[in-house]
Amino acid sequence: MITRYLSTARAVVAAALLALMTSAPSAHAHEGSATLVACAGTVAADYSPGLTYAARSTAVRSKAVVGCPVSADPTLTSATFGGNSTGTLSCLLGPAKGTLTFRWNNGTSSTASITSLAAVRPNGNMVTISTGTITSGKFTGAAVVTEVTLLASSVRACLTPQGLTSASGPTTVTIVGPTKAHHDG
Repeated sequence: MITRYLSTARAVVAAALLALMTSAPSAHAHEGSATLVACAGTVAADYSPGLTYAARSTAVRSKAVVGCPVSADPTLTSATFGGNSTGTLSCLLGPAKGTLTFRWNNGTSSTASITSLAAVRPNGNMVTISTGTITSGKFTGAAVVTEVTLLASSVRACLTPQGLTSASGPTTVTIVGPTKAHHDG
């Protein structure tokens, strides 16, 4: 099951990256792009107020721990990251905007501005894809894509009066940037 999930997650991330790279012209497009970091791990999210099936203004706070088996920087092997975003959200779908801050194991950090879109899949899992740009720190200017899957067992809380106030699940992070860019942090 994990292997099937990872294959699906990779396909979704690849499609999101392709859409991101083809929809926004890059100042460095002539230099080519490469995966700078690819990570996987777990994320926990808190929603205030809780998510229900009626869309309403909601604040989201997330925190994740990931390992990074693919990295252009050999000293970078893991990270913690977290963020805050707001949007008009429900348990079915909704867009949000916010920031993510990555704290890399090698002492560097990155901050990204992101736009997220959540949707429920046929199996009941809620999947959120976030795309954006690293705005400061390591990998400044690179594109970032995260995928979060909140498992169907958590989504059942959407039917309660308080709604879904917290959930957790697997996450992936991919950072793609120009191959000749300066990536110090």
